Amino acid sequence: MRIKASLWVFGLTLLLAVLTLAFPLALFGSPPEPAAPLQDGFKTPILAFEFATRVEHLAFLQGEAGAEMRTYLRHVQFLDWFFPVAYAGMAASFFMALALRGNFLALIGVGLALATIPADWQENATMNAILDEIENPVCNEATIPPERAGDYVLRDCLGEDALAEASPALDIASFALDSFLPLRVEMLRIDTWIKWGLIAAYAGWLAILFFLAKRPILAIPPTLAALSLGACWVAVMTGTGAGIAAELMSLVLIPFMLTFPVAAVMYVLGHKKRRR
Repeated sequence: MRIKASLWVFGLTLLLAVLTLAFPLALFGSPPEPAAPLQDGFKTPILAFEFATRVEHLAFLQGEAGAEMRTYLRHVQFLDWFFPVAYAGMAASFFMALALRGNFLALIGVGLALATIPADWQENATMNAILDEIENPVCNEATIPPERAGDYVLRDCLGEDALAEASPALDIASFALDSFLPLRVEMLRIDTWIKWGLIAAYAGWLAILFFLAKRPILAIPPTLAALSLGACWVAVMTGTGAGIAAELMSLVLIPFMLTFPVAAVMYVLGHKKRRR
């Protein structure tokens, strides 16, 4: 009974794999030309945005010149509310199919994959907040007091009442910063690596399960994916070759994502052969 159920879940894996491929190929489209250079080594605007660690890295989104790029990224962000359900659901369903076949270690993979969905949504929310701050900054002509026009900070624009119940960290920041962008970029750094950390974790776990199942060839793509994500983290945190590492990582993830439908087909065909 569980074997039969696993076949249906493998089928769900294949369906979600098709959707995972369809989203970037059919919906995201080609980005406009950046109005300002991306970070060194970056070629893809969404990656340059996602892996930004300083406000300066967002120069290609700033001002009127960056309006077209912001519009494009808002479109991508809207679609990205559905994309995690496809790619993480694909991974979760594959792990669940393995669990139904008696490999209960695969349940760990189910949890890691499903946790990626809200993590990706949180990253999207932070990225949208950054776009909002760029387009409608807290400190603008209407909120900056005339006497502070040349040397204003957030506290001047927000007013004392708005900060009455603020956290100590925000209270201190209101004296030092003239924008929420530095805080939001730091939040993005955290949210981004929670998401990618979960993806690296279930990639590594998938590789372990394949090795334990004596399927070393299938273990190669998830192993490389986990290693490339680790290398990308080091590059971004040290500021050394971040763009190159991120772009290479995005390419390495393609065969990793394809591993799920390929392995699902292999398990299904293997079951049919045993029945004969």
